[in-house]
Amino acid sequence: MAAITSIEDEFDISRSAAARVVYGFLGFVFLGVGIAGFYLPVLPGTINLLVAVYFFSMSNQRMYRWMLSNDLFGQELQDYKAGLGIARRVKTVAVASIVLSVGFSVGLILNNPWARAGMLAFGLVGIGYILNQPTREVELARRESVQSSN
Repeated sequence: MAAITSIEDEFDISRSAAARVVYGFLGFVFLGVGIAGFYLPVLPGTINLLVAVYFFSMSNQRMYRWMLSNDLFGQELQDYKAGLGIARRVKTVAVASIVLSVGFSVGLILNNPWARAGMLAFGLVGIGYILNQPTREVELARRESVQSSN
C-alpha cells in the first residue's frame, strides 16, 4: 500500500496569493466534476480528481490532505501518485461506463454523423487512456517479484 511520505514532499504552494486563489478555485471545480463523474458515466471521475489534487497541492494544504485521505477515493489517488496505476475493478467500471454512455448517445440521442463520430472518438480516447495506465494489481505483483529477486 502506498503511503504519503510527508506533506512537505508533495505540497508545492504558490507564493502568489492570486495564484493560490485561482488554483484553489480550479481545485474545487475539478473536485466537483470528479465526484459527479462517479455518478454520471459521461464524466471521468478519477482523472478530474487527479487534476484537483494537483491544484490543491499548490493552493490548499487542508484540501490536499483531505483528498488523499478520503475514504471514497483517497487510496486510488495515492496509488496513482505512487505509480501503481488504476485498480482492475476501477478500470472495468470506467470502460463499461464509457461503452454504455457512448453507445447510448450514438445509438439513441445523436443524429448528426459528425457528432456521432466525435462522440465515438472521445470514447475511444478515454478507453485508450484507461487501458494504457498501469494496473494496480499487476504493478504490485511486479514490484514484489523485483524485491524478492534482490
